[in-house]
Amino acid sequence: MTLRRSIFVSYFVTLGLSLLVIGFWSWFEFQEIRETFKNGGLSAVEDEGPVEESFEIVVFGGLPAAILGVLMGALLLQRALRPVRDLTEILEKTNASNLDDRAPRSGNGDELDRLAAVFNGMKERLAVSFTQVREFTLHASHELKTPLTIMHGTLEQMLSDAGSSAIHRERIASLLEEVQRLSTIVGQLTFLAKADGGLLADRQLPVELEQLVKDVTEDALMLGHGLGIKVTLAECDAVQVTGDRMRLRQLLLNLADNAVKHNHKGGEVTLSLKAVGEKAEFQIINTGPVLPPELRGRVFERFFRGDSSHSASVEGSGLGLSIAHSICLNHGGTLVMEATDDGRTCVTLSLPRR
Repeated sequence: MTLRRSIFVSYFVTLGLSLLVIGFWSWFEFQEIRETFKNGGLSAVEDEGPVEESFEIVVFGGLPAAILGVLMGALLLQRALRPVRDLTEILEKTNASNLDDRAPRSGNGDELDRLAAVFNGMKERLAVSFTQVREFTLHASHELKTPLTIMHGTLEQMLSDAGSSAIHRERIASLLEEVQRLSTIVGQLTFLAKADGGLLADRQLPVELEQLVKDVTEDALMLGHGLGIKVTLAECDAVQVTGDRMRLRQLLLNLADNAVKHNHKGGEVTLSLKAVGEKAEFQIINTGPVLPPELRGRVFERFFRGDSSHSASVEGSGLGLSIAHSICLNHGGTLVMEATDDGRTCVTLSLPRR
């Protein structure tokens, strides 16, 4: 039975039941009035008792029956449209991490059942495409590691050759720097591909987050020293979370590195860690250029470099925040970039407390 037919049947069944109840009461009262006229003749017209009784039965019998019919119709309609709500909820929750989930099917062959089948087929095709992209990235990264390692070793050996001229040594050093940058990008792509496929073997252990924040603050001081950037740890509560200590340190360091790089000389970077209810909230605020709202929503995309007028002078591959976001999601947290009222950029990391 199709969805349209099911709704029509539910409606007409409800309407029929309501009319049947009203008709039964009306027929019953008609019989009483008929008997009254038969026994009393025309003089019964002067007696308004049967008419009043008929009115009372229609009001107190027919009206509740009609209301009951409407309520039953609404209930049946709600039940008929329940699969629509279920499918809508599944569509809203669909993302790259749950492509293996399928919409339930009724098996009755109606429009919603066919729609669920089409939706499941689309998710299967998307899952295959995502898997192919992930496997390609992993394989390509693996194949690039060996030649890059060979190039790196060869260039280091050439750089240490005492017979090389200063010009050659400068060119070799430049090539070595590019090879190192490519090796870093390959490593980052490998990490993201493994994270997408759930292949990261993260250890879930108690982690004292305040100590990691203090360590990363020291690292940020070193990163900003050459640019004259002032790094301050404003607040640091004793907070414990569950996760992989190395990954969490990488997450915090990537955020600090981004705050230092996207800043101006003599700027400021302020870090803080607070216990907020059941969450550990880490914030890092910098005085660098503030991205417009339409770009802030894309900062965690891979290879996103922000405003071209500023990012051209900033070193990096555009993968640091993507990796930070991936680690955050893997630990059940959230990561948001916002603009403060005084024109600064604030990145807020929220993780479940242990």
